Amino acid sequence: MTTGKAESLQGWKAKNQKQYLLLILLFFSFVSCDEGPPIPDEKFMELYVDLLIIQDTTTTNFSLDSVKTLVLDRHNVSPEQYDSTIGYYNSRPEKWIVFFDSATVYVERLRLEAENQP
Repeated sequence: MTTGKAESLQGWKAKNQKQYLLLILLFFSFVSCDEGPPIPDEKFMELYVDLLIIQDTTTTNFSLDSVKTLVLDRHNVSPEQYDSTIGYYNSRPEKWIVFFDSATVYVERLRLEAENQP
């Protein structure tokens, strides 16, 4: 009788250990889920488009770094946030496709607004 209780207690402990291990694995899988880029998509798109427009339309002797600093400051974004966001998109190339589709629509909207101003 004592052996049976000891075996059932060991079985119960083994079962609980497996459940605890499963809970720990689930916890870490949720913690490591994709949290998104440091800069929200919409804000990053506007920042990125601003950066491209300024680079393409500036005729003065501004360096690319000074233009980047100016745009980042305008959008209240640190260089680290910008670099991390670029890294986020680079590690998920499919996100760039959606990003550039949205950016194209945004640029077209800006163009139409500029054409309609007196």
